[in-house]
Amino acid sequence: MTALIQGFSVRTDRLTLRPFAPADADRIRAVIEARHAFLPPGAPGHVSGISQWLSHGVHELYRSGQGVHLAMDADGLVVGAISLFKTLWGAGTTEVGYGVHPLHRGRGYAPEAVRGLARRLFETTDLRRIELRVNLDNTASLRVAEKAGFIREGVLRAAEMEEDGPHDVVVFGLLRTDTT
Repeated sequence: MTALIQGFSVRTDRLTLRPFAPADADRIRAVIEARHAFLPPGAPGHVSGISQWLSHGVHELYRSGQGVHLAMDADGLVVGAISLFKTLWGAGTTEVGYGVHPLHRGRGYAPEAVRGLARRLFETTDLRRIELRVNLDNTASLRVAEKAGFIREGVLRAAEMEEDGPHDVVVFGLLRTDTT
């Protein structure tokens, strides 16, 4: 990635946002066995894929230059994940997504992580816009976007297809100038 270096991490009041590592294998095993759905896209569905994913798969987005998947670490526990994707360095834009372990939801980790990552990106890169998209019926994530300081920009009708059919998506944006 143009402006992100290997070992990129961000510290907030309660979290360290850091690359997933082989040392996370036991934690990821517990998540997969419990069928908790908060890991980044491409995470293994079976424990047999953990080693390969942690050593290679989770870092593909970074190697492609289009983003990065980071663990949300709180006191040695992986409480969630946060990702940058669809990064267009020439245009100065990226999108952020996140997921929090069900046992750690409602503690403010997601907005803290999003704010911390956005602040770090605007301080250390030439990115000028971070976008966040949320299904209109996902009230928890709508609150995360607002708490993180993102501005609601509009609704894309039937923009996301899920198992139960199409969903409307709210688009939020945060500009470098919004944080000054």
